[in-house]
This record gives sequence, C-alpha cells and structure tokens, in this order.
Amino acid sequence: MDEDVSLTEVMNLLEAELSSGSEGGVVTALTTPVTDIPALREQLAVLVSTGKAKEAIRVQLTHKQVKRLSDKDVEKYTKRYETYVGS
Repeated sequence: MDEDVSLTEVMNLLEAELSSGSEGGVVTALTTPVTDIPALREQLAVLVSTGKAKEAIRVQLTHKQVKRLSDKDVEKYTKRYETYVGS
C-alpha cells in the first residue's frame, strides 16, 4: 500500500514538472543518460583480467593502457564489448 502511495506521489511530481514547462529539473535528470566512465573503465579492466579483451573488443589491452584511455575510447570499447555480448 505504501508503495502505491509513493508511486502516485512520484507520478504527480513528474506531471507537475511536465505541465510547468520549466526546462531542466527532474524530468531532464531522469531522461538524460549519464555515462559513468569510471564504471565503464572498471568493466574494461575486468575484461582484460579475463584475457578476453582481444576477442571481445578486437584490441589487446593491459591494465595500464585501460587506466590511460580517454573517456571517448572507454565509451568506444565498451560499446564494442556490449555488441560482442549481444551477439
């Protein structure tokens, strides 16, 4: 029962945010994807530890190289890994 009340309150807040027409706020925060680069970097480090990096992302990396990757490269290799896992 408390869960239903909480859900109703959240929905009311979202509806109020939408109807107010304000930019940003709760709706933007909920719909804007936030990339957690440290978590993605950790995911790549685990992949390197398993020895499957070459197979999964088509690049053999060391842990040092993973630490030094740019944010853009981390995202690129993570997308490759997600594609590999999805296939």
